[in-house]
Amino acid sequence: MPRRVSPPTSVLLCAALGCASFGAHPAVDAGGAPASAPAPQPGAPARTPVLPKPTGPFSVGTTSFRLIDSARPEPFSATDEKRQVEVIAWYPAVNGAPGQRAPYLRAGLIEGRTFASLMRQSDAAFDYLGQIQTWSVLDAPPRTGDPFPVLVFSHGYVAVASSYTALLEDLASHGYAVLSIVHPFEAVASTRTDGRVVTMLDGQGQMHKGIRDVLGEWAAEDETMAAVTNAGNDTERLRLMRRYLNGLPITGAALTRWVNDISLVLNRLPALPRSPASHVASHLDLSRLGVFGHSMGGVTAAQFCVEDRRCRAGLNLDGVPQYGPMIDATTRKPFLMVYSARKERLGASDVIYARTTRPYTRVAVADMLHLDFSDMVLWDGPLSGRPMFGERPPARAIEMTRQIVREYFDQQLRGQRSGLLSGRRPVPGIRVHQSAAPANVPKS
Repeated sequence: MPRRVSPPTSVLLCAALGCASFGAHPAVDAGGAPASAPAPQPGAPARTPVLPKPTGPFSVGTTSFRLIDSARPEPFSATDEKRQVEVIAWYPAVNGAPGQRAPYLRAGLIEGRTFASLMRQSDAAFDYLGQIQTWSVLDAPPRTGDPFPVLVFSHGYVAVASSYTALLEDLASHGYAVLSIVHPFEAVASTRTDGRVVTMLDGQGQMHKGIRDVLGEWAAEDETMAAVTNAGNDTERLRLMRRYLNGLPITGAALTRWVNDISLVLNRLPALPRSPASHVASHLDLSRLGVFGHSMGGVTAAQFCVEDRRCRAGLNLDGVPQYGPMIDATTRKPFLMVYSARKERLGASDVIYARTTRPYTRVAVADMLHLDFSDMVLWDGPLSGRPMFGERPPARAIEMTRQIVREYFDQQLRGQRSGLLSGRRPVPGIRVHQSAAPANVPKS
């Protein structure tokens, strides 16, 4: 079917809804009254989407666990509930281990139905996602031998956490243990220790106020990033970027919340109660730790790597701009920024990363937009015809994302020089730039 390059999008969810920026909830007007319904969208695809097979030599296992942080209240709860964080782990498993294939929607159909509600579709519009077959076996025993290098992943803001399965399964098939953190209430859905599922919607079916407050701060983001990329020098880029970031206190609090979620998970790994998850944790090599994410998750990875010495390398999949205090920080950690073809944002965060990370590598991928880095590029159905994706074929988009992420962490955590990133084996449509030493630009 035809796919077209779209106008810029402010956030992953906003892209799904086809809006240009996100001041108020797109499903309601500023006064809270229901907005007019969009034109009917196509139904489920004729065929269930198929996840590309992992490309590595190992079978893949998966398990999940949840942690309670008794020191942090849950800001999205009206009670005195403490912060709970769900973790979904993928890892190399014993070949041929018996067991049940993991479901694609780890929180169940409510993931798709919450997303459908937000897109003003029927409840069952995305139920076909529950039929997608994964390549992972639930609670399979981990592969024996050398411990696994570890990758921590964070999803995009208000994203479907399950929509990164193709990438994370592939990394596990190449020998990595991947810990995907589901940031509660700021993902479409997540599960609690008591089995409840919480979503990004409140009792009235609207996004929680805390989410709307974050998104409201981003209303001028497209315009600001265009100004940053068009500025004539780094001094002006920094001035514009700093002025914008200084006006995002609620976003900054969300970023701190997500960074603390990662710290909680890493701190608790050695003391997990006996379970399939603790068995996996006993096979982890945390001295080889990479942190990455998509959109807000990529921004979180960068900030975590500034703050926590356990991070050996970080990677951001198209999270622009870099929120938080990193603009005035210094870290000697290697970092890779992957930009999509959103022209007005291409290079916008370079003025931060080139000054704060060592070495800094920038990758620009042609003909891919923000959501092409997720499984959503494969979903079709109600998403078809919406201005969400670039012109690259879905299978190729998945393949390119897998290659970039895998080769980068192979290089940084395993010492295997990347042909793609070194320029020895260039890939059409992928431009790589290694940053030189930054200019001495004042902080203010």
